[in-house]
Amino acid sequence: MTALLLRLGGCRRAVAAAEFAVIAPVMVLLLAGLVDLAGALQQTIRLESAARAGAQYAMSFPSDTAGITAATVSALGSSGGTVSVVPAYCACPGGGTGVVACEGTPCNGAPSAVYVEISVTRTYTAIIGIGGFVLPSTLSGTAVARLR
Repeated sequence: MTALLLRLGGCRRAVAAAEFAVIAPVMVLLLAGLVDLAGALQQTIRLESAARAGAQYAMSFPSDTAGITAATVSALGSSGGTVSVVPAYCACPGGGTGVVACEGTPCNGAPSAVYVEISVTRTYTAIIGIGGFVLPSTLSGTAVARLR
């Protein structure tokens, strides 16, 4: 009996198959997670690009909220999403998110700047399903255009 155990202990057949059986599920899970991450990044880039298209339209027609929304939806194409446009507001350039008066010099003696903000959100559905546990359920893209 000990001779049989000694002979099997020195056998190297199927060691590679056993190692592969241990490593393969881990590698498949990593690959599935990477596919979901890549899908989420691609969708986020598309949302940001659509928001920038809306911001470019807003630079020419800042008061046309419907046109800004239409330009953003057109850039989204068939992927869909929810578009929100914050109409023109005044804030101090270079810092702070507080809305200030558009007249005079409310920014420590400097004039305020006029901005339009476009946000696009979309529900994220994981491609394989693994990334749904760690990736956000809603993706977004935002662009802010300074008008003057």
